Amino acid sequence: MRNAGTSPWTAGNFFAAYPIRCRVMRCHGHGRCTIVLVLVILGMSGSAPAEDWWTTARTAVAERWSAATANVPASPSTIPAVGSIQVAFSPSGGATETIVAALGEARQRLWVQAYSFTSAPIAKAVLAAAKRGVQVTVLLDKSQRTQQYSEADFFANQGVPVYIDDQHAIAHNKVMIIDGGTVITGSFNFSKAAEQSNAENLLILRGNPPLAALYAQNFRFHLGHATPYQPRHGRD
Repeated sequence: MRNAGTSPWTAGNFFAAYPIRCRVMRCHGHGRCTIVLVLVILGMSGSAPAEDWWTTARTAVAERWSAATANVPASPSTIPAVGSIQVAFSPSGGATETIVAALGEARQRLWVQAYSFTSAPIAKAVLAAAKRGVQVTVLLDKSQRTQQYSEADFFANQGVPVYIDDQHAIAHNKVMIIDGGTVITGSFNFSKAAEQSNAENLLILRGNPPLAALYAQNFRFHLGHATPYQPRHGRD
């Protein structure tokens, strides 16, 4: 059970803080979704102020409902070319530093989709965003349940919500959505190997809210069928 002073009471860490069962059932044939949410919350006294808990709970349920009812975005889609595009390449082209700098711009929301996430500098930048009050959610491929150097445990043990998208052969997205107008994408996995060994590319697209909204819709769709990550290890 979480103590009141351990981390901010955000909608994201609400589901990590309490033993909650959440099941999403999709009616694919009818294009409609129903969410059945059963909250089993024990030992509430002494954990957080009642008004903080209630506000957090309402926001958390609203976010999960949004994910459960999200539809896959129209594809292909054409988005007007506005804003700026920052490009980096690897190996040793500064892609990791470029991502860390972009994460420092997050003020409200940071959603992460990753196939492989083993980069300590990027993980620390994601956690720093969470600690300054940014709503952070991490969505990973099922391989991260067993990958030796995955940052999934690091996030989960720090109260950052981590989910596993295990409904595909590979959840191969490498995407970050920052606030309402920035998208990070490309072939670059968030890993040490991608920075130092692999030939990869990275795009950071700023100032294009319609593009960010499309990626956000896709994120919510995959979050709707994902399952919460269960940490393998405690804090190091």
